[in-house]
Amino acid sequence: MKMRKTALCAAVRRHILFGLCVIPAISIAAEQETGEHEEHEHALSHDILEEVRVTATPLDLDLEDMSQSAAVLRGAELNRQLSNNLGETLALMPGMSNASFGENVGRPVIRGFEGSRVGVLSNNMSASDASAVSQDHAVSVEPFMADQIEVLRGPATLLYGSGAIGGVVNIVTNTIPKEVPEEGVEGRVMAQGDTAADQRFLAARLNGGSGSFAFHVNAFDRTSDDYEIPGAAELYPEEEHDDDHDDHDDHDDHEGEEEVMGILENSYLDNRGGALGASFIGDKWRFGASWTRYDSDYGIPGGHAHGHGEEHEGEHEEDHDEDHEEHEEEEEENVTIDLEQDRYDFELVGQQPLRGFDELKVLVSQTSYEHTEFEGDEVGTFFESDTLDSRVELTHEPWGDWRGAFGLQWTDREFTAIGEEAFVPPSETTTLAVFWLEQIEFEALQLEFGLRYEDIEVEAEAHEGHGHHDDHEEEAHEEDEHEAEGGMQRRSFTPFSASAGAIWHLDERSHISLSIASVTRAPSDQELFSNGPHAATQTFEIGDPNLRKERNTHLEAGYRLHGGAFTASVSVFYDAFSDYIYERDTGEEEDGLPVREWSQQDADFWGGEVEVRLDLGEFDHGHWQVYGFGDMVRAEFDDNSDVPRIPPSRLGAGVEWHLGSWSSNLSWVHASRQDRVAEYETPTPGYDLLDLDLSYRLPFGGRSTWELFGKGRNLLDEDVRNHTSFLKDEAPQIGRNFVMGIRGTF
Repeated sequence: MKMRKTALCAAVRRHILFGLCVIPAISIAAEQETGEHEEHEHALSHDILEEVRVTATPLDLDLEDMSQSAAVLRGAELNRQLSNNLGETLALMPGMSNASFGENVGRPVIRGFEGSRVGVLSNNMSASDASAVSQDHAVSVEPFMADQIEVLRGPATLLYGSGAIGGVVNIVTNTIPKEVPEEGVEGRVMAQGDTAADQRFLAARLNGGSGSFAFHVNAFDRTSDDYEIPGAAELYPEEEHDDDHDDHDDHDDHEGEEEVMGILENSYLDNRGGALGASFIGDKWRFGASWTRYDSDYGIPGGHAHGHGEEHEGEHEEDHDEDHEEHEEEEEENVTIDLEQDRYDFELVGQQPLRGFDELKVLVSQTSYEHTEFEGDEVGTFFESDTLDSRVELTHEPWGDWRGAFGLQWTDREFTAIGEEAFVPPSETTTLAVFWLEQIEFEALQLEFGLRYEDIEVEAEAHEGHGHHDDHEEEAHEEDEHEAEGGMQRRSFTPFSASAGAIWHLDERSHISLSIASVTRAPSDQELFSNGPHAATQTFEIGDPNLRKERNTHLEAGYRLHGGAFTASVSVFYDAFSDYIYERDTGEEEDGLPVREWSQQDADFWGGEVEVRLDLGEFDHGHWQVYGFGDMVRAEFDDNSDVPRIPPSRLGAGVEWHLGSWSSNLSWVHASRQDRVAEYETPTPGYDLLDLDLSYRLPFGGRSTWELFGKGRNLLDEDVRNHTSFLKDEAPQIGRNFVMGIRGTF
């Protein structure tokens, strides 16, 4: 099997090299027609950030009218970056990283913030999965179904609450149609395969309707095997743990690791899903509903279930799988996950619903999520989450020069974990919030203001103590309520956030933006009440029921040059946290697992992003653009130690080319070595990522458009480790990979 895959890779490389050689000849012979050029202008992403509406705000602002740092991924650029998961799809955007668990699971990281600090939304409503609880829990959204993906960098708590103190990612789909297609029916389809994981992927979506009725249907299916990696899975092999990690820039040759060389074991993925939606669209009112199903079965590379020493003392297992190692007091088995989610969304939108108001929007989503962690063939831990999320937005008519909106949001989430390694007790979190946004424009100045108040209650069953809370006997903060009675633990919080922003238009093509925010985040149920072993992350997590609210003062300044042949954006930010909540590695072990405690300490984050693009113009040999970007973030605690899992600095550059039916993109990204690490955290070597995209538009007439495409990923076959991942030392990203497929729209 390995030999066949190697031969296939070699054949694909020869064909791609051949294609690159013949492109210039095709370029010389190709006829240039203005109409054809305009027809294929979608292949270029020069205006990818221009004249784009951001739906993740009640005021429906253009991207250029937002004082907060924001970006939108759509069109040809979205097609190029589509991956198996949301984190990988967004990973090459400035300020973004991927909290990966191998190649198949990844949650977005914004400026070093992850988990419960980054809100993941589907059409402005919470994704309501368990991905914020742990990195091994997949985001239950298929990137292919997105029309565009919106990223708000920096606090978005005013709109979406405590879980968005670091930013928001909003996946915009058409599962609830907003209009009837002009031609009655439209859709798109894609099929692809790859060489490094034997992936087979097929997806399709269809929009249709007539009169006042519109419908949507979509489905996808993806299967992939354990994927290929450049060398050894272990970054720091067992026998080298005592060595100085600073000497590990070259780590390809590891004696004794032949059994895991070249393939990352237990990294397979099998997922599928679909959606049905319909809308009634009247002159002033629109009502719609949808049902979405998401199933995923995947392995956790490097994740092993550990039996407890007490339970296995003196035991000896005669029969075991040859892939598992036998130890004197414990046995390891592969951890796999079976995830299922059903989601129901309802939307009611009215124009001029009341006197003095422009629009009323009512959104409701109900999500049932189940997630089973298997330890070998046995059920280890079962997670269940039921969430009811409702949101009302009311946009008022202009008050003089003021535009604004009021909002009300109520969320109820019940979370249960059952099993010997259920590290989070059953809990219920209810949130009631109100928010208010206003904007005013002068000749060259635009001002924005916002407020949000929340009432949050977290209730959980009391966990048996493990003796690790001796240092946390202080009483809860006087502003918050803390109760423990009848076997239940309760915490109540009242976060309040406020922000102000300004945009100063220097001229028609450029502006400066400034924003300041004082935001607050309530600790999550996991941070408060976790207490137990987590097999997938290979840690023993201990929460602190006395955690206080996390407060952040955010400052940001930006400059943007838009329109014309040269475009650029620069942003710098500073976040001062009081009582920043984080997982502290204690250096201790329990049940053979490293103990991590949820703790608090003041912290400072600072950094920035830069993006530039130059349209070189159209020549006989094609239309060319060049671009570049860079980002960095630094994070330190009040005691001058480093915050864990902060992404490294990056520089990137690329070139886009288009001629007739052909288009291509070549990109390079350099990630620096990350040696600014917390105690007990290992440094991560840098890498260079070289990617190539090539597509050919088939000469079909009519309304349909079909493209053959090829993608070369990690062409240098670099050992890529995401420093933001808990599994970075055991699970590298995929090695050299060639993706081939066809996509069409009609």
